[in-house]
Amino acid sequence: MSSVEDDLTARARIRNAALAEFADSGFSTATVRSIAARAKVSPALVIHHFGSKTALRRSCDEYLLAWFRREHTAVLSGMSLPTRAEYFAARPEFVVLYAYLQRSIHDGGSTADAFFDHFVADITSSLSVGEASGTIRPYGDPHARAVITAAISLGLMLFDTQIARHLGGESILDPAVLDRYTAFTVDLYTHGMLTAPVDFAPETSPEAPAAPPQPPPTPEEP
Repeated sequence: MSSVEDDLTARARIRNAALAEFADSGFSTATVRSIAARAKVSPALVIHHFGSKTALRRSCDEYLLAWFRREHTAVLSGMSLPTRAEYFAARPEFVVLYAYLQRSIHDGGSTADAFFDHFVADITSSLSVGEASGTIRPYGDPHARAVITAAISLGLMLFDTQIARHLGGESILDPAVLDRYTAFTVDLYTHGMLTAPVDFAPETSPEAPAAPPQPPPTPEEP
């Protein structure tokens, strides 16, 4: 076990093991016993800290949402873009979190709906931070912008294998694939694709968006 793992609390080690087990095995297949084995603790300790597999999954969801919220805000407030190697070295947990989120989106249902709603709320907030800091261009319908941005970000995960196959790998996270994927995405969001503006006047004014759902409470830090 790594020194980093040694420094984590038992609760955090169980949560991290659950993230990996849920991502690898699926939510219905993973069990308290298999999670405990991965965390190298007893099943009784898993129940002691979380009460049930359902509550443990809820804790995983909250941790992932809080993690991505911090990342979105940090990038959009300062536009700091480290190299791929720097990013993964500083955030070794990203690969597991990506796999967990991908599993959730692929499975669909109420959990995927909840993730989408929370991502819309988080992106709305993060883009507001970007506007305030001058790194994001203001847009007249910020709710539509956040909804479509969330759909692009999460929807592309459904085509991970297909995207990677065309870009020369097996996963978006393969280094060569990720470099090409990120280079185009940054260029698209920075410069757009059209060489001249296109006039578009919607036939109806956008409806006032419903109040976004409240984000879950910030989970305990390891």
